[in-house]
Amino acid sequence: MIAFFDTSVYVPLFRGLVHKEEPLGAAEGYVLRLSPIVASELLRAANPESRRRVEDLIASLLPIEPPSWRRSWLEAGRVLPKVFPDHDEVGISRLQNDCLLALTARHNGAILIAADRHFEKLARALRFQLKLLPAAGARQGSKR
Repeated sequence: MIAFFDTSVYVPLFRGLVHKEEPLGAAEGYVLRLSPIVASELLRAANPESRRRVEDLIASLLPIEPPSWRRSWLEAGRVLPKVFPDHDEVGISRLQNDCLLALTARHNGAILIAADRHFEKLARALRFQLKLLPAAGARQGSKR
């Protein structure tokens, strides 16, 4: 089975807030892949020092994508207002990538490993496999 991490897992890892064993332990027994959405988010936020590590990550992992990006974008547009009805338009657009990640997991039968709690709502609505890690602030015992 395939697993992939959300950006919320990579960022604390790259910042040294968690040991790599924690997220890798959550993915143990799975084939690890990388979503192009997550790769894009990491590249967009990378500073010059971390850019090389992000590029190495991209080069080392095969991508995971939904079978139809068109179908996934349309489904995300339909689902997000229902799952998060109290968010304004800007808030919903920020959740769009996460919805696309959830749909990628569902369409591929993969498990998404994340630290953002809003994935729980998406998992209930979209019925995909989710493994939720504690947020980096809650992982002080894992701090380097």
